[in-house]
Amino acid sequence: MQQGPQPPMPPWTGGPGPLRAGMRWRVTASILIVFGWLIFILLYAAFWAENFNLFQNIVIFFASIIAVIMLLAVMWAAWGMRWAP
Repeated sequence: MQQGPQPPMPPWTGGPGPLRAGMRWRVTASILIVFGWLIFILLYAAFWAENFNLFQNIVIFFASIIAVIMLLAVMWAAWGMRWAP
């Protein structure tokens, strides 16, 4: 039985195309940034956390999370703004 015409595929499901341009390095950078943050937190907890009190450690933890989120948001916003209507 023959099927009718297939609806067009969304651009993000196909192979290399204009939507995927610039995505590879952003995904790689995102993974590296998250692992770098985890390494920073582990090293901080192992070597430097004892020099600060609990509240200072909490502030450093949240400030590092905010810095990572801002870095990722700026990096991905440039890619997302290319595809905004």
